[in-house]
Amino acid sequence: MNTKQLAYFLSTAEQGSISGAAKTLDVAQPAISLQLANLEHELKIKLFERNFRGVALTSAGEQFEEHARLILNQINQAKLALIGQQTQCKGKVVVGLSQSICNVLSIQLQTELEHRFANVELTFRVGPSYMVENWFAEQQIDIALCYNAELNKNAANTLPLLSENLYLYISPRPKNPSYSELSLFGSIPFESLQDYELFMPDKRDALPELLVAQAEKLGIKLKTRNAFGQLMTTLHYVSQGFGLAIYPSSATCHLEACQQIRAINIIQPELKRDVFLRLSDHQRKNAAVAAVFELIRETTANLHADHSWRGTLLDTKYRQSSVINVESAVAG
Repeated sequence: MNTKQLAYFLSTAEQGSISGAAKTLDVAQPAISLQLANLEHELKIKLFERNFRGVALTSAGEQFEEHARLILNQINQAKLALIGQQTQCKGKVVVGLSQSICNVLSIQLQTELEHRFANVELTFRVGPSYMVENWFAEQQIDIALCYNAELNKNAANTLPLLSENLYLYISPRPKNPSYSELSLFGSIPFESLQDYELFMPDKRDALPELLVAQAEKLGIKLKTRNAFGQLMTTLHYVSQGFGLAIYPSSATCHLEACQQIRAINIIQPELKRDVFLRLSDHQRKNAAVAAVFELIRETTANLHADHSWRGTLLDTKYRQSSVINVESAVAG
């Protein structure tokens, strides 16, 4: 059953004939007849009695007419509410996030925003995790995507978003001879990472803190070298076969898709880190900020579903893409 069938049914009932409905709706008679036949087949009831004057509702058809009008009215109200919400959402929204999250999230988020909320201007402020936390504390950004569990765990207006997997990344064709054996690995114990030199971001960032803490638990020390200032520069160096790095799939999804880089699972233990979505207190009632906040939640769920951003989805509101389903229903 769909809204087109309901509209054809109600118009036919009002006009008392299929030809009258066709003229009112500016639709060919066979198209209306087909939709009505499909509707009766699905409901397994006869909705109309045909006679020489046209059609008349059966008793079952009269009962169904009430429900059909109610359904279409509710859908129209939902459509008006959505249109009104989109019209109200105006202004600029600043989102602070790391380079890796920006890599996976920005294009899809911006595309969805332009499609649904054309009057909202979105700005990304990209930096290391500790800088994102500072920007948020100083109210320089409206929304933040953060990693610091202690800061975010019990904070108001904070949502655990995703527990992302971390991988060791290597070129499919390593040029460093010491990486040759790694090219055959599907997984590697964390303890074995001490045998290889790894690119490492600024030690104040969340990723080095996690890796160093895990190494200390196992009583080992990792060999590191400073990563290049930009994530893409570091990944380009790795993809050319000259280095190794540990990142989430959000940082590498575009390179993995074209097989320029390969992920090796880290085990014993498996490495994960939680991503938190934070909404600034001073923007809680801002409709544009609220719209972007919800779109980030939905986009994250979609990226997780297509394996671009791998891990455990902690925020399950949009696991089944419920917003898309609502919009499809409104569109009929």
